[in-house]
This record gives sequence, structure tokens and C-alpha cells, in this order.
Amino acid sequence: MASSDTGKEEIDEAEEEALLKSDDDYDMREVSEQSSINLEGPLIDEDFLINDSSKSQSNAKSDFTSNNKVMSERKESESDISSDNEDDAEGEALKQYEDLVAELESEKYAYDKYVRLCDLSHATGDLDNIRKAYKSFSEVYPLTAELWLRYINVELKLAQSPNEIEKVETLFKRAFQDYYSCDLAENFASFAPRCKDADMIWKQILSTYGLHCFQSRYYFQMYRKYLKVFYSIEDNQNDSYIESFLTELRHPHVDMEESFIEFRVFYEWNKETLSQKIKWEDVERRYFRAKEQLQKILPFEEKLKTYAEHAYREKVDTYFEYIEAADKLLDENVLQTIYERMVAECCLKADCWLKYIKFIEYRDEYGPPDGLPAFHPFNQTADDINKRALRNCSWSPELYIKRMRLFEKMGKTKEEIQEILEGAMAAGFQTPEPAVLIWLEYLTYLRRHTERGNENECDTLRKTFNLAWTILGQQWGVLADCNCEILQFWGRLEYGPLQDSKRGKELWTTVMESSDNASKSGLWIEFASLEMRRDLESTRNIFSKALRSVNLDNPSVISSAWERFERCNGTAKTLENCLKECHGINKNVSLKLSQHKSNIKSKKEVKSVKRKASPLRDELPPKHSRNLDAEVNSCEKRTFKDHEDQTIDISKDHLRIFLSNLDYNISEEQIRAELIELKIVNVELIRSANGRSRGFGYAELINEDEVEKALAMDRKILHGRPLYISSVLRDKQQRQKFKYSVEIEPQKLFVKGLPPDVTEQELKDIFAAFGNIKDVRLVHHKSGKFKNIAYIEYEDASSAGKAVLALDKTKLRDHLLSVAISAPPPKPTTSPSNPMKSLGIIPHKQRKAFDQKPRMSLIPNAVRKNFQSQNAPNSLNTLINHNGAPKTNEDFRNLLKR
Repeated sequence: MASSDTGKEEIDEAEEEALLKSDDDYDMREVSEQSSINLEGPLIDEDFLINDSSKSQSNAKSDFTSNNKVMSERKESESDISSDNEDDAEGEALKQYEDLVAELESEKYAYDKYVRLCDLSHATGDLDNIRKAYKSFSEVYPLTAELWLRYINVELKLAQSPNEIEKVETLFKRAFQDYYSCDLAENFASFAPRCKDADMIWKQILSTYGLHCFQSRYYFQMYRKYLKVFYSIEDNQNDSYIESFLTELRHPHVDMEESFIEFRVFYEWNKETLSQKIKWEDVERRYFRAKEQLQKILPFEEKLKTYAEHAYREKVDTYFEYIEAADKLLDENVLQTIYERMVAECCLKADCWLKYIKFIEYRDEYGPPDGLPAFHPFNQTADDINKRALRNCSWSPELYIKRMRLFEKMGKTKEEIQEILEGAMAAGFQTPEPAVLIWLEYLTYLRRHTERGNENECDTLRKTFNLAWTILGQQWGVLADCNCEILQFWGRLEYGPLQDSKRGKELWTTVMESSDNASKSGLWIEFASLEMRRDLESTRNIFSKALRSVNLDNPSVISSAWERFERCNGTAKTLENCLKECHGINKNVSLKLSQHKSNIKSKKEVKSVKRKASPLRDELPPKHSRNLDAEVNSCEKRTFKDHEDQTIDISKDHLRIFLSNLDYNISEEQIRAELIELKIVNVELIRSANGRSRGFGYAELINEDEVEKALAMDRKILHGRPLYISSVLRDKQQRQKFKYSVEIEPQKLFVKGLPPDVTEQELKDIFAAFGNIKDVRLVHHKSGKFKNIAYIEYEDASSAGKAVLALDKTKLRDHLLSVAISAPPPKPTTSPSNPMKSLGIIPHKQRKAFDQKPRMSLIPNAVRKNFQSQNAPNSLNTLINHNGAPKTNEDFRNLLKR
């Protein structure tokens, strides 16, 4: 019993020390906050110096007094000088601040300028300027955690009254609505004791950041220290203490074993004084289940920690895999925090936001889970996340389209959906394709909400189509909607619900005369099918005109469709004329196809003769052998493919490089002479049948160091063309990756609009004024023609920012320059094979006249339209039975009966 009491006393002493330490921590925090307000204090403690025993004599006192007087005069002088310098710096910063504010009025989406504006606001030393800068920034873009903390710290130093403290609390909550940030949570937790409702703040932090796999235990430990400092036993501190352990051990996180042991020890030593009894069977069951979950999700968490800060694509892929696995393991609250972490780390990836929106849509459709916290991020709707997404990815048409559909689902008015369209058109897309997609979505929405019998609504729909086509044309010119998707859509509606076939024909005639649409058989057949409802003779003319089109991708499809049309609707004479015209077309197509097949067959025979030449020399009589020798020799002279007969030494792959985009007239000797800095063993150009170089070849180097040196010379200008140098290793994992970054590079500039005669040295001279330049690269076409763009890489990001501010929109020899931070567009992900090919639907790529036609080229219009209107691989579900087998003809008949 005595030993037990002794042990308990030791625990009590340890808790008392922890309590005192916590008091010290919070006292020191308060001292540091107060000291940060008054930064100008005395550098020397005069009372200490006067009372020093070594200065007790009168001479020493007089010496000190005189010295102190000199020092004070020196301080005053230095203070005056520094004050003058500070005034000059603040004045210059204020001027730049005002200029930048004026620029942002016309350049609302210039992110870098907002960052610069915040920096200048701090340099001016004016609190109003700081507040205005951050307010204007946050109205357009979300602020990063670093920016929020910088602003909040300014307000925190001044917060003394309850109203000021409440304002800082509001700033923290606004910051949480932008991004999920552990740094923000930690600072908010430290600030919580000064707030009116600290318990509610802690509840918000623990319910969100207490679910973080690596940070959970840290926040719960902070909370338990807070309970010890600010609550007594009479305030039911132990109940909250126990509840914190129970909450922490429900969810998987690192070091949860330590929390479990700590909980067990605490309970054993305090169970006699605790009012709450613990069912350890339930606690252990939830604990071990959470540990099992941890083992399954920990590989994803560890993998995410290994990525570099800007490895966004790799992070996205890992998060998607993580979410797919966690969806079957974790509850929805933990899963949502993973989504929040994903969009915080990969905020510029629209597909992350779209996946998050889909998750919230699904959750809300079936009702939120029990015990869902009533604050951010759990109280967000799908539209709330969509708005956040557009603040980060204002260039993504998919996000605008998604918001239109959400608004329609929520029953919003046409005016509200029109505001989304207007916001999208003001986003400043770099290409016309996103604008076309958004206009199509908006027009589709209007079509669904237009009453057919209402002439005013139909007229409004027509005017909107005309407005869309006019605005796109004014903004993009001939590049706007090259495929005339909007006119096609408008024409279909005129033939159908709008019931103006004449206008529909005019629109479709414009479509077929635009771009290369006249070469697309699919469009001709759709045009004829629509016109068939109005005028049979006009339909006949459309088929005839289609067959006479230059570079028609599939004439056989048109001729077959015309023949079927005449058999169903024509007279004997019209059918005869159709067959006559189609016969001539089909004959030409068959002739080209047979010529193509014979050419392929002859090439195969030549190769076969070449390979079997040696045996035939021995078997044939001399008179035939001489003729065959001449034939084989002539073939060898024509092909110049000696490399095909050579055995390739794979062991030397690590010493070889692949050279491509070469000048067709360059020789091996010229390559050696141009690449004199490389130690080349041999060069081999690949040649065509006539002996002419095919523009690529191989080079073997003396060692691997030379190979690395050669790869670094990729895109070197050789005979007026950029030389592409790459590895020839068979293993794809070992090959050289694309050597330029595909992520945002804050230290690199993208410059376009350059004069065609500009040189690297000239650009170095211009841009070197803003910092040390690491590299200058002029970009050329494969043909060697200069693209009028370049990349300038500095040693640091600040130099790049200065150059953007100074040189963007300036002129160089009457050429307007565009200077921006390098931010390449995301590389398209590998898409699955086109399911439309399996239906016989002709892709946009032109077919050659002698290509084999698809086996199912004449699918019923209703089926094809239905398939093409769907925008996901899921659309294949309508063409596949539940057992996985393709649908039969009977299935298609049933589809048409719907």
C-alpha cells in the first residue's frame, strides 16, 4: 500500500511539473506577444550599470556619465539618419503601391501582382494599406496559409480589446475556408485562450485537424495541456480529458499506441476520482480496428511525404489511389479531410476539385452522416466547393459547366446561371475551345428550359445562339469554333423543335463550307438526314455534292447511304442516276485500294527475296543465278538498309544516343564536325529506299559520361534545325525523361512576342538587369523556324518577379512582349481507346480514300446521337449488356423503340 501511495505521489509530482511547465509556456507566449508590440526598447540597462560595484567610485561615475552622454548623442544622430532612410523607403514603396493598385484595376486576375501588392503594403508601414491589399487579393484569389499568417500576425499585435480579438478570430476562420493548413490550426489553437469561446475553437480544430494521420496526436496533446491550464477538477476537467482520449483513439493515426498507453495509465491512477466509467472492451475494439486501418493507409501517407513540393501530378495520382482505398475503410469525416488536404496541396488541378465536388454531391444526395460537425469544412455544399475551385482554377471550363449543372439542379433562375456564363467569359481563356464548351453548355441549358410553343422564348433562344457565335467570332476570329459546333447545334434545333427547316439548312450549309468539314462523311450524312424531313430533292443534291467534295474521308459510306435513300424514296430514274454516279466513285476507291495492297505486297516480296538471296544462288543454275544476282544487287542499291542485316549489340545501348530531326542532306562526317565537343565512336544515319537520309540516326559514344553530356545538348541548333537527342535504352524506366519541367517554375520566365531576329545574347543583356541569369533558351519549330518565344531562367524567384513587373507589355523593336512566370499547361492524361471506333463512328482525323471503311458505318441516327452526346466512358454502358457482352441487333431495336 505504501509503495502504491509513493507511486501515486510521483505521478502527482509529474503532473504538477507538467502543469507548471504549461503555465510557463502560456506565460512566455503572452510575454512574447506583448514584447512584439513594442520593438524599440533601451539597448542598455542604466540602473544596472550605475549600481555595479565596479563603478561605485566617483571618477567612475563621472566617466560613465560622460560616456553615456556621448552614447546618447550618437544614438540620436543614428536614429535621425535611419529615420530619414526609412521615410525615403516608405515613400518609394507607397508610390509603387499606388501604381500597382491602378494596374490591378485593368488586370484583375494578375496573381503575381497581388502578391507584390501585399509585400509593398507592409513596406509602406500603413495598416490601412495592408488591410486593403489583403482584402482586394482575397476577393479574387484564395490566400495561402503563409499570406494569411503574415496578415493575421499584424492584426494580432494590435488586438487588445474584445472586438479586436473577435476580428482576429474571424480572420482565422476565413483562412480555414481557403485551404487546409496545419500551420494555421496550430496558430489558431495558441490564440484560442484569448477568445470568448475557446472550447468551440478547440472542438473545430480537433474534429478536423485531429483526423490528420501524422498530426492527430500533436493536437490532442495540445488540447489536454489547455485543459490542465484553464480548467480545474471542479469544472469536470477529467471528463473532457477522458473524452479527448476516446475521440483520438477512434481514428487511425501515427503514434496511437502511445496515446493508448497514456490513456490507460491515466485511468488506472485516477479511476477512484473519475465519475465516468470506461468499457475497455469497446475502447480496445475501436482501437485495434483503427490500427488495422492505419496499416492500410500508411503506405499512401508515407508515399505523399516523399514527393517534392511541386510534384503535383504525382501527388494527384497518389491521392486518387488513397481515396479509392480509404473509401472502403474510413468514415466520411476522415475521408473529407483527405479531400481537403488534396485540394490544398494540388489546388491548381481542376480534376481534384471535380472529384471532391462529386464526393459531396453523393454525400448530400443520401443525407449527411450522423455526428457531422456544423463547421468548416464539413458544412460545405457542393456549390461551396465549386466556388472555391473556380477561385483556384478560373481557367477550367469543366468547373464552370459543373456549376451550371449544380445551379440547375438547385432550381436557380436563368439570370443566376447567366452570371456564371458572364464570369467564365471574363476569366480570360487563352484558347477558344474552353469558351465554346461553356457556351454549348449554356445553350443546352436554355434549350431544356425553352417552351416549344412559346414564340418569344424560341426567339430568345435564337438570339442567344447568334450572340454566342458573334462574341466568339469577335474575340477569336477564324480560330473560334473551327468545327462549327454551335452552328451545328443551332441547325439541329431549327430542323427539330424550333421548326424552321429553311433556316436550319442555311446554318448547315455554312457548317459544311467552313474549315475542313466538307471532308467529313459523318457531317454530310447528318445534314442529309436532317434535310430529308423537309425536301427529298434537296437531300438528293446534298448526297451528290458530298461525293464531289475534295478529300472526302469515306466516299463509300456516302454512296451506300445515298443508294438506300433512293431505294426508299426515289424513282427508277433517280435510283439509276444514283447508282451510276456511285459506281464511278466506288470504282475509283477500289482501284486506289488495290494499288495500295499491291504496293504493300511487292515490298514484302522484295524483302523476302533479299533475305533468301544466298540460298537461291547455290540452288539455281548459273544462267539464272547471274540474273538473280543482278536483281538482288539492284534491290540492295535501292534500299540502302544494310542496318537491317546487322546484329544489334544490346550491351552497348548505354553508350548510344538517338539523333532525330536532322537535316535530310546532312552526312555522318558533318555530324561529327558539328558535335566536336563529343567523343563519338561512330555515327549511323538511317536511309530510305533511294539512299536519302530519313532525318534520324544513332551515334555511339566513348563512355557514359559522354552520353550524359550529349543528352544535355538536346535541342542544339544543327544546320538551322533543333537536334533532338535521346537515350536508346530498351527499359522505359531508364530512358531520359522530358528534361524541362511541366510544373510552375517561379524562377523561370516565359517570354513571347519576340522579334524574329532576336539573339540569346540580346535577351541576356535585357534581362540581366534584374538578377543573375542561369539560362536563356530560344524555342524553335522542328523545321528550325523561330517560334518567337523564349525561356529566361534566373537563379532566384525574386529576380523573375522583378523582370515580370518591369518588362511585361513593353516593346522590343515594335514587338509587344508578354512576360510571365513559366506555368506550362498540364500534360493530357493517357485516355482509353476511343469507344466511338467500335461503333463505326468516324473520328475527326481524315481517312484516306483507300482506307477500309468501318464495318458498322451506318448506325441509326438516334443511337449515334445519343452516344455522342454523352461525355464519359460510362456512356459505353448503354452499348454493353449487364453480363459484359456486346448488345445484339435486337437490343438496338429496343433502344430505338424508347
